[in-house]
Amino acid sequence: MSSIPDAEIILAVDVGSVNTRASLFDVVDGRYRLVATSEVSSTAGPPLFDIGEGVRLAMDRIRVITGRRLTDETEVLIYPSTGFGSGVDLFVSSISAGPKVKTIIAGLMPGVSMTSARRLAESAYLDIVGEITLVDRRRTEEQIDLILSQRPDMILIVGGTDGGASDPLFQLIELIKLAVSLLPEGQKPRIVYSGNRNLGALVVDRLSGGATVNVTPNIRPSLEMEELTPARLRLAETLFEIRSNRITGYEELKQWSGDALIPTAEAFGRLIRYLSKVYHPDKGVLGVDLGASQVTIAAAFEGDLNLSVNSRLGAGSSITGLLENGDLFRVMRWLPHEVSDSQLKDYIHNKAIRQGSIPVTIEELHIELAIARQLIRQALFNARQTWPAGKDSRSMLLLPEVEPILAGGASLARAPRPGYSALVLLDALQPTGVSTLVMDPYSLAPTLGATAGPLPLATVQLLEAGVFVSTGTVVAPKGKIRQGRKVLSYQLEYEDGSPTKGGEVNYNQIEVLPLATGQYGRLTLRPEGGVELGFGLLGRAGTLRVAGGTLGVMIDARGRPLNLPRDLGQLRELNQRWLWDIGALE
Repeated sequence: MSSIPDAEIILAVDVGSVNTRASLFDVVDGRYRLVATSEVSSTAGPPLFDIGEGVRLAMDRIRVITGRRLTDETEVLIYPSTGFGSGVDLFVSSISAGPKVKTIIAGLMPGVSMTSARRLAESAYLDIVGEITLVDRRRTEEQIDLILSQRPDMILIVGGTDGGASDPLFQLIELIKLAVSLLPEGQKPRIVYSGNRNLGALVVDRLSGGATVNVTPNIRPSLEMEELTPARLRLAETLFEIRSNRITGYEELKQWSGDALIPTAEAFGRLIRYLSKVYHPDKGVLGVDLGASQVTIAAAFEGDLNLSVNSRLGAGSSITGLLENGDLFRVMRWLPHEVSDSQLKDYIHNKAIRQGSIPVTIEELHIELAIARQLIRQALFNARQTWPAGKDSRSMLLLPEVEPILAGGASLARAPRPGYSALVLLDALQPTGVSTLVMDPYSLAPTLGATAGPLPLATVQLLEAGVFVSTGTVVAPKGKIRQGRKVLSYQLEYEDGSPTKGGEVNYNQIEVLPLATGQYGRLTLRPEGGVELGFGLLGRAGTLRVAGGTLGVMIDARGRPLNLPRDLGQLRELNQRWLWDIGALE
């Protein structure tokens, strides 16, 4: 392989369950730039079950756009690039496509290690179907029956600090070994051991002959330390091995990427972690990826990443997860028009079958975006269980201050006006203080995260080049706000000399101040008593420099958390008004 510092032509591919995307980057005037991007339907599902076909289609689109030939006559990647307009110097790939991997977590005690195990499992594309511990109230036969009835693809074993006792762990190992021995050949699960590293070889020896065992670094080397990232990367290898038994094309992508194939969620999280190191040190960075088969929430605080992949929630095949609790009100509350239970259920079931379908009427668009709100809200709630505690005593009801908020996903990217996607994020995330909404219309965030591993310079320069689209600055007051009362007054001075704008914002209003992309201004905010804007104290005024975007400056004076009525008629009126306020409706 060519030396990475000399890599000028980069081809990045991200394989999703619905779409496969390819992006070509080149050095222009000494800096990396996005040259072309393409998107085709994925071929991971029926009838092909071969991700390679979709990858080649996406690469061929790049060839048509740029004229650069990427594969030879045998459809093998041309590597390295030649001086005749063909080939690439670096190939990176991320992937989320593939069947769900049913997983049972097994641990010693339902405390520290099991909590870390759940966080590890929830940061990968795993479907947790059961848990087993040594202090389980179920009889041994019932625990064994859980494994036999669920037929898991993977059993994740955790427990024990490095150098800790071995007897309890081997008691658990014997139970799992017995259960696995009762499963027929071809249905035995992969075993992943993420416990006491001193016992790894013995665990492999005890389970040998019954199942394939992969050992990862201990996720809890000590009671005070949690180390998920090394285990998560090794876990991804097992995930790919399991999926490659059902879908072809994994090995070729792995070979082209130099064994650096990574899960899309891991790549997305890698980018969010990087952003948290370069943005405001007192705030976190939040990333949302609304996929067809899962919703990924990545939050990083001072470089510490919290990654959550919700495999039972998604805008496509996993959309029926919204129906599990039977509470359609949680979706209907975000609609500006009336929809019956049967209409909503039909839309959800049809979307699960035809994942790539798009709304064709304004009513369908509103349904899709209402669903997006609830998917993101539920995924955020699940993810926040493992976030660092906030300073506010009501921190589980209020989102910590984050800057920026980066969001991607087809439902958000194809909204006809930026106000639609902005309101989805304001409703679903309910940010506090001052933040920036940034959209990823071309789904490049995982690509940049994947590129950051072998070539971080390219990621830095591409971010500086503006591959994302800023919706604008968000101001979201919190505190004691009453219906009909003034929340704050504002004054926006434009740095380009445009006339100053000033005014007041009342409770339950969203005020949008025009500030175009590339424009900057100085925004002075004077909140009422009992209202906080992130300036340190209730009622404290302040001035800050704000950047423009496709919308401008959004002042969301609806309070935090949103106090929504239970009456659907009132909710429809509010949603209609807020859509007008934010410029989604004309």
